[in-house]
Amino acid sequence: SPGVTFGIHICRGNRQSMWHREGHYDAIAEKLFTGLNHQRLLLEYDTERAGSFEPLRFVPKDKIAVLGLITTKVGRVETVDELRRRIDDAARYLPLEQLAVSPQCGFASSLRGNLLTEDEQFRKLDVMLETARKVWGGEAAVIGSSDPNRLPQSR
Repeated sequence: SPGVTFGIHICRGNRQSMWHREGHYDAIAEKLFTGLNHQRLLLEYDTERAGSFEPLRFVPKDKIAVLGLITTKVGRVETVDELRRRIDDAARYLPLEQLAVSPQCGFASSLRGNLLTEDEQFRKLDVMLETARKVWGGEAAVIGSSDPNRLPQSR
C-alpha cells in the first residue's frame, strides 16, 4: 500500500524478562529476509543468542534492518559507546543507511511486563536516541518522527 510502511518483529519471547527460544539468524536469514514483503525487519540483537551480524548481508537493498540492541529484559542501561560499536560491527555487513536501532522488544510485551523500573526504561530510550543522533544525525535518526519535542526525556 502506498504511504504505508510494514515491519515485522522477529522475537524469541519476552515474558517477565525471560526468553522462550534461542538460535542465530544464520539458518533462516537468506530465505526470511528476501522472502518477507516488509520494509522493516525488527531483529533482536541484545544478547549472544542472536549470533553475529553476518546474516544482515542477506537484507535486500529496499529494506531496513532495525537492530534491537537495547534489552528490555534487564535494567542495566547500555552505553552510547557500546551501542555505537555494535552498530559499526553491523555496518560491516549492511550500509548504515539500511540500519536503525531500537529496543529488542517491548518493555511490557506481556501482561506482567519485565523486571525493569520506569526510570530504567526511560534512560534506555534516552541512550538509544543519543546513539541514533550521533550515528545518523538529528531527526533523521528517529524514523517517523516529525517533532523532536515528542521524544522521551529522562525523568
